[in-house]
Amino acid sequence: MLSGEMNCVPFEVQKEDIDCLPQECGVYVFKDVQGRILYVGKAVNILKRVKSHFQRASSPLKEGMIGTVATVQYFVTGSEHEALLLEEDLIKRFRPPYNLRLRDDKSYPYILFETKGEFPSVRIARRKTGGEGKYFGPFTDSKKTREGLKLLRSLFLLRGCTLPENSFPLKRPCIDFELGLCSAPCVGRISKEDYQENLQKAMDFLNGRYEDVSRWIEEEMWKAAEALNFEKAIYYREKLEAVQKVAARYRLVLSEPEDVDFIGVTHDEQIAVFVVLRVRQGRLTGSESFVAPAEGWKDKESLLVEFLEQVYLRSFHFPPRVCVTLKSAPFEELNRFFPFHLSPPRNLEEEDLLLFAEENAEQNLDVEILKKRKRERASLEILKGLQELLGLSSFPRLVEGVDVSTFQGDEAVGVVVSFLDGDPYPKRYRKFIVCSEGHPDDYGMMREVLSRYFKGLQSRGADFPDVLLLDGGKGQLGVALEVFYELGISCPVLALAKELEEIYIPERESPVLLPPHSEVLQFLQRVRNEAHRFAVTFHRLRRNKKSFGSLLEEVEGIGPKRRERILAAFEDLTSLCTANPEEVGKRLKVPKEIIVKLQEKLRKIYWHGFSNAPSR
Repeated sequence: MLSGEMNCVPFEVQKEDIDCLPQECGVYVFKDVQGRILYVGKAVNILKRVKSHFQRASSPLKEGMIGTVATVQYFVTGSEHEALLLEEDLIKRFRPPYNLRLRDDKSYPYILFETKGEFPSVRIARRKTGGEGKYFGPFTDSKKTREGLKLLRSLFLLRGCTLPENSFPLKRPCIDFELGLCSAPCVGRISKEDYQENLQKAMDFLNGRYEDVSRWIEEEMWKAAEALNFEKAIYYREKLEAVQKVAARYRLVLSEPEDVDFIGVTHDEQIAVFVVLRVRQGRLTGSESFVAPAEGWKDKESLLVEFLEQVYLRSFHFPPRVCVTLKSAPFEELNRFFPFHLSPPRNLEEEDLLLFAEENAEQNLDVEILKKRKRERASLEILKGLQELLGLSSFPRLVEGVDVSTFQGDEAVGVVVSFLDGDPYPKRYRKFIVCSEGHPDDYGMMREVLSRYFKGLQSRGADFPDVLLLDGGKGQLGVALEVFYELGISCPVLALAKELEEIYIPERESPVLLPPHSEVLQFLQRVRNEAHRFAVTFHRLRRNKKSFGSLLEEVEGIGPKRRERILAAFEDLTSLCTANPEEVGKRLKVPKEIIVKLQEKLRKIYWHGFSNAPSR
């Protein structure tokens, strides 16, 4: 997958010079005088969008931000899709304080209709940056989304694989064809025209146009019957019954067959809940609930506008009209910015639906508050238990875990992960590339990581962790105590050995064994496993980059500069193999012929490792 940030050159202007910004598609970043990132946004027209922030702050919080903006950095991108990729990457990396972020928004599934090729696939995508195409969602229930996709494919026989079409035709279809989920274009069982018609009807189906889809299926059924193809007619009859069964689930809520979203919002001092009711062709087809932090937001109208600007506009497959309640914000001004039409309820039916959305939001907020209190009580008890286990005088709010990772001594790395009040605290996560010469052992790597980390904390005057957890046993614990002695510091520390889950504590001869159901042990395991995951992920990324880079050197026409551009743009080999060579060449300024040559070499060497590769 192409990473927009790596292919775009950043430029920066002073706040007073925003008239110099380009009127092109891209991403803009607000910074304060210290260079800290305050806000990240994307726009079809960077100049127009940035000016709108200074002309109209959507909330008191945003007004405070505008007063601290010193410079505006911007990236011009080749498309809105690239801008979306870059915006997501920057928000995820820097977590700007004025960007509204949904809780776990990266995990919300979409149904993605790909647009490339003659036989595009339909599949689940975890983010709207999962590839170019048409997205439906997001949905908050993963299980129902998978079930819905399976029903969709069984009705319209769309492929769900990612096989490149240049590998068609294959010798035989896959099991999806046997299960009645695909029309097998890979072996020529369906024409391009018929497949495209099925694809369009599937999108109509998701848009709630059940009557149109039913009429189409019924026409196909009678055509088959008139041609005396009764087997095919029975197949269409069963499809018609399935569509009518789905339509019967969704009640009519509007007199007119209109597509409208109704958005309700409520919040307390810490949590905001948004509920989106989807009405398609007058039928209530779905309801989704989203949770976001609400610190700093004073009223629900400003929260709603931020949700529309930063989440709904960027992430949703929205209809022509969105119904909301906004008492102070001018609808005319907002409608000049949004590509959909914002309006208050137009009749009693719409008032009832908006009230229903707001009541759902209030109920969901009550549930979130109860869940939060339950989590806090559980975390309090666990950390109290940890305090007793170690005999600490103070309550251990900040617990950090350390792990190292290597493979035969190559690409050795170390990491530190943090948990604050029992929850992950990514702001303090750290990565280290082990610089020791030769092939250091686990103890040597642990020594270097601990020494560098605590020296950094000392130089910055940052807080030490209340408890430090090491992935290992008595040896790792001894290394940590030696480092603390050399640096002249003290920090409560323990080591957790994997095999028997033994806990090694300083000045105790025997390890402590807690029962498997102990919540303190389970919390320590959680910290240890998170450190292990973070370390292995970082190590694997570096190892893949190294092997990928050495392979690039073997391709004629790829020198050091082109090699760096390709390495920066792609996360893995699979994404490069399946990418469009013309598009890749254009974006990276590498001749298409060289990209094709590279793809052929990669497929030849690595094809057997792709899960969706056809049999040769």
